[in-house]
Amino acid sequence: MAKKNKNDQAPNEEALQYDDRMSKYGVKTESKKVKKREALIRILVIILVILLLFLSIMFACSSYINKAGDFTVTMDKDAFNMGITLSETPDFKRPTRFLAGEKCEDMRECTLGWLPEDIDDINGTHNRSNGQEFLAYTFYVKNAGEVDVGYYASIKIDSAALGVDDAMRVMVYHNGEPSIYAKPKKGTQSVLEDNAGYYEIDKNFISDEKVMSREEKYFPVGAIDKYTVVIWLEGWDPECVDDILQGEVKLSMNFAAYELDGSDGSAA
Repeated sequence: MAKKNKNDQAPNEEALQYDDRMSKYGVKTESKKVKKREALIRILVIILVILLLFLSIMFACSSYINKAGDFTVTMDKDAFNMGITLSETPDFKRPTRFLAGEKCEDMRECTLGWLPEDIDDINGTHNRSNGQEFLAYTFYVKNAGEVDVGYYASIKIDSAALGVDDAMRVMVYHNGEPSIYAKPKKGTQSVLEDNAGYYEIDKNFISDEKVMSREEKYFPVGAIDKYTVVIWLEGWDPECVDDILQGEVKLSMNFAAYELDGSDGSAA
């Protein structure tokens, strides 16, 4: 009978218990790694979803801004709740608190004398891009509420690129009466440009960000005001150079109302 080798002896009980402990420890360690990996994957998925949502919102906002056009009109929420509404037509079949003119593509130089005589007679958007480029938008404001009010109207420059606003003219018709606004000459604060027989200016922009502001102190129930806003690049302006023709500008007109006390038309 052959002699057994020492190495062929069966493992003792202590060795078996040690191997069992090491096996369990290894399983537990591997399990923790798997759980950590799964948790990390979940976190990465959540971050990715949040980023996708953020990008979608940014894209939607960008699309909305582009769709809104170069000129928008907004009625303050409180004024709208008073019954002060906007419309592109005087019948107010579709009253709203937000209006948007169509974009004016590839605007080039124009001048006051090129504007049509009936520019205040066409409702809604009536831009022209056939060699006499301008943006024109006509709309109406109505007091459809139950109390007399006053209101403020202002136009601000939301964005401007390549100095387009330096040569820009904004003409605002209020119930048929026009006023033309422009930036002051460079190097001045409030001096209006001289009328050299080519163009006229009634008022300077209030600031680099604000074109105009006016107050209607008495706007009774049922009253309707008509506005036409015309925007163009004045070809006779020294700032109207080829470089700015690649830029763009966006403006918005905003309305805010306040109640009157009903006796003498003064503010409540």
